[in-house]
Amino acid sequence: MHGIAMLDGKPFDLAEMADVERELSGLEAAEGEAVRRERLEAAKIEEARLEGLRQTLIVVEEHRLEAADRAEKAARDLAEALKEHRHRCADAARLLRALGVNNVLALDETDHRMSWRLTAALKPLVGHVRRFGQIVFPEARSPYDQPWRAEEQAIAGRYISKALKGDMQ
Repeated sequence: MHGIAMLDGKPFDLAEMADVERELSGLEAAEGEAVRRERLEAAKIEEARLEGLRQTLIVVEEHRLEAADRAEKAARDLAEALKEHRHRCADAARLLRALGVNNVLALDETDHRMSWRLTAALKPLVGHVRRFGQIVFPEARSPYDQPWRAEEQAIAGRYISKALKGDMQ
């Protein structure tokens, strides 16, 4: 505008120009402040998000450690139960033999049978890869995926029944 006024030979009020420049400067400053506030708000939102993740991590970590405790207890309980089962099978085989029942090979193969049952029980954990870390499992198969008690009863039941009746034939 100042250039047009000069070419046309008209007077030009520089104070008006200074007012416009001050207004533009104010707008630029306001825009800068708005951007600063947006960034500050975004940083607050991000910090709140991160704090939420930290709080979630605290809960997840506690659950993870509780699961480790349960897994350890279950593994140790399983080891004790399998040792007890092995001893009980040996006791049963010894008693059956003492009662004259000599064909009790199934009771002598406890570890083999229970390893297959354990493989079948862990199949949902290992899937088709048949690995759990460094442990490699054979392919789980029937009848080892049946209830253990019923299968154990079926294996030795007839021999025990004979021995209890005194029928050794």
